[in-house]
Amino acid sequence: MFLLKAIATLCLSLALFTALQSVGVIALQEYIKSGNANAGVPVMNTPVVTSFDADALKNMPKYGPIDTTEGQRLAIGGVARRTDMQIRNAQSYVPVPGRHGVR
Repeated sequence: MFLLKAIATLCLSLALFTALQSVGVIALQEYIKSGNANAGVPVMNTPVVTSFDADALKNMPKYGPIDTTEGQRLAIGGVARRTDMQIRNAQSYVPVPGRHGVR
């Protein structure tokens, strides 16, 4: 009895899924055919830049070079710290040398 209910439920769900999918495809086809799908497309024949003034670029404020020494110091320190950690981790897996094989 349970098997029949499961098969009937499967068939009903497949039929419902197929019907909903067909309705969705038909609605999409009607929307494309109606011309509303192209209603919001912008016109592309207008220029993007209407005017350009090269003199305005010459009048921009001048700034000095950016000081990056602090960032370089921190980066070198970070690399050194990671290297030290890797060396320590590698050394923790190596047995400590003892005298004649005895610690």
